[in-house]
Amino acid sequence: MSTDDSYRLVLERVHRADLLSRRVADRSLAADVGIGRAMFLILDLLASGEPVSQRTIADHLGLTTAAVSRHITTGRDRGWLRAESSPASRREHEVVLTSAGHALVERGRHRRDEAGRRAAGELGGAELRRMARSLQGLCGYLEEQLRER
Repeated sequence: MSTDDSYRLVLERVHRADLLSRRVADRSLAADVGIGRAMFLILDLLASGEPVSQRTIADHLGLTTAAVSRHITTGRDRGWLRAESSPASRREHEVVLTSAGHALVERGRHRRDEAGRRAAGELGGAELRRMARSLQGLCGYLEEQLRER
């Protein structure tokens, strides 16, 4: 197998693994916590306790601002978070978790940790650490490619 083929296969498999992990996380979180993956990621990001703008959430998670806005509305309506006017801009809102939101994050983190333990048992902890280092290197390479253009 050539280096070009290896690079292409790595990117294809990373894409496939991302797709599958999103589907598994959505199903697992919906069944065990009652929320989807995107909502969990937003709530988990907010769990730091610092107010975060909707734009920051969108940029950090790679979501559209419209998608974040819909999730914020759902989370607010269900009592998981509060959206407050930003002191920096009337058009921006800062979002913070409520105690109910913190409880969901804890349940979701427990589920995520449980999935990680199962994966380590199946694949081996050393193998997972090796893959994480390899993917970190790949991400660094790709980020550098973005900066060059």
